[in-house]
Amino acid sequence: MKKPIKKLLVPIDPLNNNDSLTKTVATLAKQLGAKVHILVVVFMRDAKKVIRLKTTEEHAKLFREQGIETTCELIRLGDGQNRLAAKIVEVAKGYDMIVMGHHKFDRIYRFLHQSIAQDVINTASCPVVVVPG
Repeated sequence: MKKPIKKLLVPIDPLNNNDSLTKTVATLAKQLGAKVHILVVVFMRDAKKVIRLKTTEEHAKLFREQGIETTCELIRLGDGQNRLAAKIVEVAKGYDMIVMGHHKFDRIYRFLHQSIAQDVINTASCPVVVVPG
């Protein structure tokens, strides 16, 4: 028997547009009757930029206004994108699904940098839904 999906973990990149991710998560959460936990991970080097952007609570408010039970968490990391994927997977223990965004990059960037979404897909113990940005 399949386990029902009732708890969604939603990692949000505060430096990118998350509109398509937000719309997808809202639709999915309503259809499943699921709770949403927003995880905003900020690298210390980006902390000043993030101050001017939506706060974690503002993201949660978008879901709550649609009747979706939502909690949120802000985590600060030192440096290193490889630690980001590991942190998302660590937090995902106890969740039924991860729903995250993905941004398309040119070939040179992809050659030099790892895909966080791909790392999460490869290491998570629950299903991962990736929403194009």
